[in-house]
Amino acid sequence: MKTGLLAAACAAGLAMGGAAQALTVIDFEGQPLGAVADGYTVPGFEELVFSTALGSGLGLYTGPESDGVSLLANNDTNGNFIKGTFTDGLHSFISMTFGNDDPFFLTTGDQAVLTVFKAGVMVGQTVVLLTAPNDLMDQTIGFQLAQFDSWTFAYTSAAGTPSTGGNGASVGLIEVIDNITYDTLTTGVPEPATWAMMILGFGGVGATLRQRRRLVAA
Repeated sequence: MKTGLLAAACAAGLAMGGAAQALTVIDFEGQPLGAVADGYTVPGFEELVFSTALGSGLGLYTGPESDGVSLLANNDTNGNFIKGTFTDGLHSFISMTFGNDDPFFLTTGDQAVLTVFKAGVMVGQTVVLLTAPNDLMDQTIGFQLAQFDSWTFAYTSAAGTPSTGGNGASVGLIEVIDNITYDTLTTGVPEPATWAMMILGFGGVGATLRQRRRLVAA
């Protein structure tokens, strides 16, 4: 399973602040396709609980915009998006690949937004403007610099409104994410430069993909 190989490679290859930095990587390979209920966890990684903003539409998908099996939030006409909650305490790093930046359903200014929270209060945000869209899972978004216990990933308009439709009439962009990577070190905070290098490294995972068809809204 790719998850175990990636996690082992990262744990062996990184040393931060004088202590080994362990990472966990979830790529959803081997999980059954189809809809899943809010509160979904991947077996063996129960510390990260997945849900949606609207309480439904979460699912496991494989297709042109994914990296094998990936997680998505359907119901793209009503502003749905993906949420993640950690049950094992505070974390200080998260990264993920994302796809479905369909040029036919994109509005100028649309963006991918990763927001992190601590005890329900927003503590940081990373925004990636969706330029040069190609409908492939070849982009990475991540966050570090503050501790958090939950996060959201959404496609939004330039104003920050969750996607409810773009140039393709009422059809918007469905969030598709994979290769979710987070720190498992319980003590010490890595240097920002080290996290930056790591984010770039995981960007290479998505850049190897060569898939080009549009995800059809369910």
